Amino acid sequence: MKWMRTLDAANGSPAALISGNLYRKRLPRKHERVLDLARTALANEYCSRKRISLAQTKLIVDRAIQAEVSQSKLTSEQASISTSTLRRLKEEIDPYQRDVARYGAAHARNKWRYSLSGSGVTRAMQRYEVDHTVIDLVVVCDRTGLPLGRPTITVVIDAYSNYVVGFFISFWGTGLAATFAALRVALAPKEDYRQTLGLQNNWLGMGLPELLVLDNGLEFHSPQFVSVALHLAMDLQYCAVRQPWLKPHVERSLGVYLNYLPSAGRVRKAANNEIPLLPDATAAVTFSDLCQGLLKAFVDVHAMEVNQRKLARPLDLFGESLGGLPPPALPTSLDELDIVVAPSKSLTVGNEGVVSDHLRFNSHELQQMRRSTGERFKTLVKFNPEDLGSVWVQDPRAMTWLHVPSCTPEYSDGLSLLQHRAIRAHKRDELTRRGADETLLKAKLELLDMWNHRTHKGKRLKAAQLRCLTGLTSSHSIRMADDPVAASLPRVPEPILVDELVPIAREIPDFETFEF
Repeated sequence: MKWMRTLDAANGSPAALISGNLYRKRLPRKHERVLDLARTALANEYCSRKRISLAQTKLIVDRAIQAEVSQSKLTSEQASISTSTLRRLKEEIDPYQRDVARYGAAHARNKWRYSLSGSGVTRAMQRYEVDHTVIDLVVVCDRTGLPLGRPTITVVIDAYSNYVVGFFISFWGTGLAATFAALRVALAPKEDYRQTLGLQNNWLGMGLPELLVLDNGLEFHSPQFVSVALHLAMDLQYCAVRQPWLKPHVERSLGVYLNYLPSAGRVRKAANNEIPLLPDATAAVTFSDLCQGLLKAFVDVHAMEVNQRKLARPLDLFGESLGGLPPPALPTSLDELDIVVAPSKSLTVGNEGVVSDHLRFNSHELQQMRRSTGERFKTLVKFNPEDLGSVWVQDPRAMTWLHVPSCTPEYSDGLSLLQHRAIRAHKRDELTRRGADETLLKAKLELLDMWNHRTHKGKRLKAAQLRCLTGLTSSHSIRMADDPVAASLPRVPEPILVDELVPIAREIPDFETFEF
């Protein structure tokens, strides 16, 4: 009733019911020397990289207080401090500085991060953000229906409108090949996607951006990626280590795309008192369906969701901004774009052409280049990881590129680098299971032992035996090899019958003698 009367007297203000002790300034009841010792222990011991607990810090404070008592600087009544008092003194320290002292500046920046001006973009295609992530979905093979695992997706997004301009899904992991493939999709025109895949909206993203914002992945710092950026006249900006909020648009998009995935085969975090279902057992989405589904999700669903901060859709923001800008700059040809974004390596050109990953590439034009350049020379070779049917070989003199087809097009046309390596790994495992290496090694050792034995035996033969063996032929040797007893005996040719050499009996004529 007292609270009701107080509330009525204050015209219904709930602030009248708050006790005045809440705002009363309390005077410290502890001795100032005790408080100084506690603050010193918090600054030197608690706020350090040793990260001791508050209970251990209290033990250090108690030891320091007892030292003061032994020196008669404090009385026994003053020599005490409670854990709650020590905790209040800890809260007096700035939380950011406390985290810097205990966990480091990087952890503190990540925990207490803030943004004042945002990314500062004012138009479309001014800033593209690129990132990778592993999809939380197990897909199955289109042909066999077996679980393939979790693929990796690389997304390229426009920072002004949050519009996805390109993506690439593969089992290659994070690397140059996946990055170049996603970048090629982002730069190339996409008029045919709507007709072939039945999309409701056009995929507007195409052309060269002004800036690419990246993290500190090794593929982004590679010389090949830097050369691609220089060739396409794009600036590169690398985020600081462990500060993903510097490219927030792609990070947020990678967190939102999970809402577009089906429940079959989803990888979920295990909850308490729950036995989660194995994603391999519930997987039912094929890889091609995943690619088409995410394409529709990015073009028709994500592009139409209203941004509550800007009260606009990404498709409208991107399209209206493109309407007020010059036409997007495109590479001069798709072949040039393929050469620019393709990964490269230095290989030797010889009489058999170029050999890469046990595949041979050769042509008459390449051999003419070799004759005019040298018998063997090393040059830069670029290849498409999605199609090993051909490579691009650089002329070291004119610095031009020559298209060289594969010598085995029936195998390599349309074959990806990952498939080629998987096939070779499967064949290698099959040979290992069949014991091919052991069988070959055993045959080599047997051949070596046979030659050593026969050579030693041949040196000990006598001259008469050598003369006897001259009549032997390969037919005799092979026939005698079937009989081990005959093979151990001296190989002497059959004797010649004397009866066959007896001349025919005739009368000897008489001859007369004469003298000159």
